[in-house]
Amino acid sequence: MSEINTELGRSSTATISLDTAESGGYATINLSSPSYPSDSQPASMSEWYSYDHSAASGYEGTLSRDAYTESGEACSLSAVDTVYKDGSSSSPDYGDQLYSNSSLSTNLSPTPGFGKWYKYIDVDGGNVEYIVYLLEGGSGECVIETYEPC
Repeated sequence: MSEINTELGRSSTATISLDTAESGGYATINLSSPSYPSDSQPASMSEWYSYDHSAASGYEGTLSRDAYTESGEACSLSAVDTVYKDGSSSSPDYGDQLYSNSSLSTNLSPTPGFGKWYKYIDVDGGNVEYIVYLLEGGSGECVIETYEPC
């Protein structure tokens, strides 16, 4: 039980109820974890095996392999490479970052480079098409500087 407390960001010696933990009473259950406890009863210790409270998951999209320095032509590009985006929704937003893996641990490094317009398709949001202007952040991250709908 101490390990469950620790995984949920609590003191390892805190009093804990499995029922309360599984229903999110101590911390919201991270559904991005590959394995997570269900809220159904009876509660079981085995439901916590492989649970990762800090697991990250990105929104899936596709990005063009080519890019333009002007925004006007970017909507005509084909977006074929799968990428993953952080942020609070699947649609692109200022400051969102793009990654090459769903765990959001590998920064995307687009072949044509930064400071250009790419076509981005929001797969998780229903295949909505955008153009995104990508910049390289100070630590090598791929940042959406601005975006427009196609």
